[in-house]
Amino acid sequence: MKLFVGYKAWKAEEYLLNRMTFKDLFRAYVTYPGIQVYAAMIVVCLVVAALTFNAALPTVLAFVAGALVFPLSWYVTHRFILHGSWMYKTPFLAGFWKRVHYDHHRFPNDLSVLFGGLHTTVPPIMLIAGPIGWFIGGVPGAAVAIAGMVAMTMFTEFMHAGEHLAFEPKSKFWKDIKKRHLAHHFHDETGNFGIAEFFWDRVFGTFYAETTDRPRSAHARNLGYTDETAEKYPWVKDLTDAEAAEKQAMRRAA
Repeated sequence: MKLFVGYKAWKAEEYLLNRMTFKDLFRAYVTYPGIQVYAAMIVVCLVVAALTFNAALPTVLAFVAGALVFPLSWYVTHRFILHGSWMYKTPFLAGFWKRVHYDHHRFPNDLSVLFGGLHTTVPPIMLIAGPIGWFIGGVPGAAVAIAGMVAMTMFTEFMHAGEHLAFEPKSKFWKDIKKRHLAHHFHDETGNFGIAEFFWDRVFGTFYAETTDRPRSAHARNLGYTDETAEKYPWVKDLTDAEAAEKQAMRRAA
């Protein structure tokens, strides 16, 4: 297995989770450049923490805080930003919204649009975990808080991909999170915003354990971006059509 590949080379391969095994997923995961950057960030943060270390307790607390703040930050981002209807209404943000979440709901088995882009994940991690860690333990605290949040990001990315993998889980944990996440994709997208845990869904009343608990949504796959919406805000549709035309041309050329 060739470990280091460029993003274009990685994306040139087809990664369809409904046709992949856990071995295939592991290979795709460890070779994805973004995951490798995360791993490098953790190493750098731990080195910084070691070089500036001054006290064990605040350093440990900062790492835990960085890890624990991730689920809440993900919930807020997922619910109010990625599922918001405001980004596709401007040409400046339409492409961002399309790549970050619209494409994932349209093609939930495509790993290439499941993993988050570094430009969408690294700045929030730095801006959220850094100050929290600094408040708890200064420079080493900031470093390990960032490391904790990055570690949770890596864990969540793998679990998220695993939920879309075509396999029948044996453990109750895997069965539950897979069922609830897939319900978010195929039944009602206005609930179950968590990935590997649904604590904040329970806190804010967006959790549902069974599909029978809620009526089926008409927008789980398009996030409300309908044909009528596209007539008024055409930028996502224009980008989608352009990508489809490009793929068709590439197939003809091949």
